[in-house]
Amino acid sequence: MRRLIINADDFGFSVGVTDGILRAHQQGVLTSTTLMAGMPDAHRAVGLAFDAPTLGVGMHLCLTQGTPLSKNLTAIVDSGNRFPPTVGKLVARLLIKRRAVTEVEREWSNQIDFALRNDLTPTHLDSHKHVHHLPMLQPVILRLAQHYKIPAIRTAREYSLPQDPSLSLGYKVAAHLARRLATRAGEAGIHTTDWFFGLQYTGTFSQEVWLRLLANLPPGTGEVMVHPGHSEGLDAATTRLVAQRRLELDALLAPGLRDELKRLGVERATFAEL
Repeated sequence: MRRLIINADDFGFSVGVTDGILRAHQQGVLTSTTLMAGMPDAHRAVGLAFDAPTLGVGMHLCLTQGTPLSKNLTAIVDSGNRFPPTVGKLVARLLIKRRAVTEVEREWSNQIDFALRNDLTPTHLDSHKHVHHLPMLQPVILRLAQHYKIPAIRTAREYSLPQDPSLSLGYKVAAHLARRLATRAGEAGIHTTDWFFGLQYTGTFSQEVWLRLLANLPPGTGEVMVHPGHSEGLDAATTRLVAQRRLELDALLAPGLRDELKRLGVERATFAEL
């Protein structure tokens, strides 16, 4: 059996991103999304999620984007209460600041609590820029999944298409960390998918890429990560994905994509069905 969880990151990032994700689910093949609790459209996104009951909604935990939900942070924010703008700067804080990991756990707990206070039960956990794969944060994501009884997490074990060049060093490191996290998750009784796809094609996930993936689909249950949306309200200062979001949305809405999934007998699912 082959199953796909087609997950859109960044739910709540902006009005255009939220609306694009909902359209990709209601009119296209999207099955799942992850909420950014500290972003400008988060409250509206939670409300709209109840109008799409078949859309699985997890948490896109943030440390490099959005507004912190916790008070009195010192180790993982600057003097203006801002998250570090890059993963590299976040890692530096995690290594240098004694309380950094403790603050991450408190902040991520508050982001999950935001969803629960709004009657949204997350289907799974992942993170912006995949930072939950970092060795010092893997125990944190596993503890939170267990504490909140969230049954699944993302492990970005990138699948490479046969026609593609070998993974770059950065992606190989990410895949190694993801495999380690998947092992630890299994030991903790937390579900993961069998494979993952989308790192290499973030921002370029066109209909052509979709058809290549479907022609070479691995067995088991995989997660496909996408970033659909409308570009209104976005700029390069807040995200590197602006016009690219419309390209990914158009691919998910392509008339032949649903038919091809059906022809191949591929079942679409959410993390709740792991």
